[in-house]
Amino acid sequence: MLGFASGLPNVLVNDTLAAWLSDLGFKPADIGLLALITLPYGLKLLWAPLLDRYAAPGFAWLGLRRSWIALLCTLLALGFVALAAVGPTAAGSPVLPAAIAGLVIAFLSATLDAAVDAHRTDSASGGEEGPAASAFVLGYRVAFVSIGAAILMLHGRIALLLGPEADAAAEALAWKIAVGAGGLAMLFGVGAALLAPEPPKRRPPESLSRAVVAPFRSFARALGPRLALVLFVALLFRLPDLLGNRMTMPFLRQELGFEIAEIGTIRQLLGFAMTIVGAVIGGICVKRFGLFRALVAFGVLQVASNAGYLVLIETGKSIPAFAGVVVVENLSNGLVSAAFVAYFMTLCEPRFAAAQYAILSGLMFLAGSLVGATSGYLVEQLGYQGFFLLSIAVGLPPLLALPWAMPGTRADDGPRCAGCGYALVGLSPRAACPECGRAQDPDASENRANPEP
Repeated sequence: MLGFASGLPNVLVNDTLAAWLSDLGFKPADIGLLALITLPYGLKLLWAPLLDRYAAPGFAWLGLRRSWIALLCTLLALGFVALAAVGPTAAGSPVLPAAIAGLVIAFLSATLDAAVDAHRTDSASGGEEGPAASAFVLGYRVAFVSIGAAILMLHGRIALLLGPEADAAAEALAWKIAVGAGGLAMLFGVGAALLAPEPPKRRPPESLSRAVVAPFRSFARALGPRLALVLFVALLFRLPDLLGNRMTMPFLRQELGFEIAEIGTIRQLLGFAMTIVGAVIGGICVKRFGLFRALVAFGVLQVASNAGYLVLIETGKSIPAFAGVVVVENLSNGLVSAAFVAYFMTLCEPRFAAAQYAILSGLMFLAGSLVGATSGYLVEQLGYQGFFLLSIAVGLPPLLALPWAMPGTRADDGPRCAGCGYALVGLSPRAACPECGRAQDPDASENRANPEP
């Protein structure tokens, strides 16, 4: 349920908005440039520490993690109603109001992602990361088909109810109605926040400055010289998928001539089913074969799956070929998503879950936003064939770096300070806590692995 709440804003502000603009006739370069509104996904590490320190105003009674989820889901529902009201009605319409609304939605959605990621990381440990990641990805993808695909499949029918066939005004109004109604499904996330259990209470960072600094210090202490490679993998590992997806809608709608309903039925509905299969299998493989083997195998599949669009360039508009590409791409996406979410979870210390997960996932989305903004320009310069070849090439360096970027013992799996709860992995049993300065007693029961501070 929380995965659904996290995935819905992402599909609406990315895939659905791109389909809306493509259908109205906006150029690929303009659609690609709109990727800049997703920059908050990459910059959320700047404000995510607040989620580790304070409960959300007005919802504090739900606890530290759930309070933010309830507040942000409510605000996002209102944000999508605003986007529907100011969205474009023709290719010549000003896009700035929609861009501003989309930017606000992306800020709220990125913060919601940090809250949901923190809740999941704080709740799952000791081998539960793989199944927890699978459940999250499954819910995330449910949002793509239940709302994302439904909008694309029903848009034409809504337009026919509003006016004659091919009436531009009716089709534009249908987009507004569909996006506004789809956005109201964010209220489902409020119900999820009410039903979800609050993770075990941990001592929050003692001050905001410590909430900002301590997550970086914890990373540096736990990862040592591997930190740079971990950040490099976080930045680029998912880039083939993020970059390729940015131009998929213009490619299918404008270059190959698929109808919006066809894209919705095949890419979203069939793709959803394969992503679910991939997410479930991915979580099982992580638990059974280990995280490293799963990441390598699924990373190779992710890179190779983008070659399917090269096949579509050769076949042209072909429903069977399109369906085959979607099956391979989304199966690979589900596999690699489950493994990569589990990878991030094993790197994070629960006490700083919001901030540390935001650092890692923020780097991933930052690369997607910045490179995605140039995607339309790249298509104009390289053509779609060159563009999809480039999306394959960018996935190779992080795969080569992966063996040296794997997590060791997670900070939460070792002893903790009896005074402030700070993880003491890698320190002498009698060393003073680097956070509060308290001398440790190696024989004290409260200082053994996994006590509640």
